[in-house]
Amino acid sequence: MSNKILLTALCLCAAAQAQIAIVNGASFRGDQPVSAGSWVAAFGSFTGVSTTTATAFPLPKTLGGVKVTIDGVDAPLYDVRSTQITFLIPYSAAAGIRPVTVTLPSGTVTGSVRVMSAAPGIFIKDTQTPPRAAVRNQDGVTENSSSSPAKRGEVVSIYATGPGTLSRQPADGAAPGSPLATTRSTPQVFIAGVESQVQFSGLNPDAPGLWQINVFIPDQSFITGRVPVRVFIDGVDSNEVALFVQ
Repeated sequence: MSNKILLTALCLCAAAQAQIAIVNGASFRGDQPVSAGSWVAAFGSFTGVSTTTATAFPLPKTLGGVKVTIDGVDAPLYDVRSTQITFLIPYSAAAGIRPVTVTLPSGTVTGSVRVMSAAPGIFIKDTQTPPRAAVRNQDGVTENSSSSPAKRGEVVSIYATGPGTLSRQPADGAAPGSPLATTRSTPQVFIAGVESQVQFSGLNPDAPGLWQINVFIPDQSFITGRVPVRVFIDGVDSNEVALFVQ
């Protein structure tokens, strides 16, 4: 798999829950909904499961003896562990409270997940408040951090999930490739409280379910240091994160 920002973000695990809990796979917040095609994480006690990670796209529907279904539809699986299962909501999932069935080598666990038409969640890289966002600087290679900040006026790429309706729908678990799958709606991105110009909003062509938002950092002198970032799309807000500006 090629996109290290996605892979490292998906492996940032929250504390396991006593009962199965299904949360937004970018923010790990239980109070945030998910949408069709978005990353989610299920936390619980998954007896008999050995850590197994998918190694190729499209993602498999069975991994390490584990299968997850949403409303009876098999979900693409990325990573299974004894306390966490990371997977994609199938694109066919309709809005509402949807049943989830996790089939394990040792038996079956059930739960539910709240699906909305759009559910933006920005991938996080640490556990600070607000956490550092999964962001690449203008060169498309360097991860944004305190030691590698972006400059005002430059374009950065924010990595998220849950963008809602797309210009075309990829196959479940597949990297979308070309032509690009763009969002039907243009998100609003606020950096340090200033609405920023969006250059591109769509799925990263090299990884399934990875929403990439290219946005200009406003050229205003007070935007410096560790600044807050939030995304809105179709009236739904993301988790608050932070990026670094020189």
